[in-house]
Amino acid sequence: MIAEVQQHLRALIHDEAQLPRDAIDVRFAAPTSSWVASLTRPTLNFFLHDLRENTALRSMAFTQTPMPGGVQRHLAPRRMDLRFLVTVFFKAQLDELGRDEWAVLWRVLTALLRQDEWDERYLPEEARRLNMAVLGSVTQSDAPQTVFSSLGLPVRPHLQYTVTVPLDLNVSRFAPLVLERDLSLRGSLDRDAPIVARRQRSSWQLRDAQGRPLADALVRSDTGARAFTDPHGVVHLDAPREAVTRLDVLTLDGQRLVLTPHTRQAQLSLAEAP
Repeated sequence: MIAEVQQHLRALIHDEAQLPRDAIDVRFAAPTSSWVASLTRPTLNFFLHDLRENTALRSMAFTQTPMPGGVQRHLAPRRMDLRFLVTVFFKAQLDELGRDEWAVLWRVLTALLRQDEWDERYLPEEARRLNMAVLGSVTQSDAPQTVFSSLGLPVRPHLQYTVTVPLDLNVSRFAPLVLERDLSLRGSLDRDAPIVARRQRSSWQLRDAQGRPLADALVRSDTGARAFTDPHGVVHLDAPREAVTRLDVLTLDGQRLVLTPHTRQAQLSLAEAP
């Protein structure tokens, strides 16, 4: 992700700040004194000096995706702040850039402030996949002075730019769309007393091939239990889950469907009318 962010940030700077590609380089190096001395061209440098989670944007919510036989629950991505120290180094003056480093830095500042949320054309592939924004902000901090000191450089005109990107932790779990209740009645309060009555009930949520709940459908299992689904497609059958190997469904619009329940691998298909 970091390398891709740098690639798109370079494109953003060239496009939005209108810096000629053949006149000034955009790099992402640690600007040590020896590195600066080795430069032969005007260079705009983004030094990544800090990476941390943006806890203010943390979400512990789960998104739910309907799957055959259940729901896949996925933890929302974390948001990470990439903090860049932005500096300009000239070995020679360029007339079209205003003859000084301040002009370039001012033009870059304007471009970055316009992109508080990166345009779609600058989004990394991971952000596109997650359908999440990349945020950019010019921030204030005392850290850059420490950074300059650690690099052996005097403090010079600079910006601190923070890019906030999503980080998918790939934390997910599958929740089967069937629950089971086992109610046992004993002849006394003694837990060791014999069971005099027992009722086992399983609850199922039925969805069509597009993941939509099958509401108000008549469901009959191969055990003989039958009931109607509620508006969420949930039906309660007086039968244990393991005993049910087939569910015959009659939808509200008259379709006959067959559900073969194998938990996660459940399949819903259209059946021929008898």
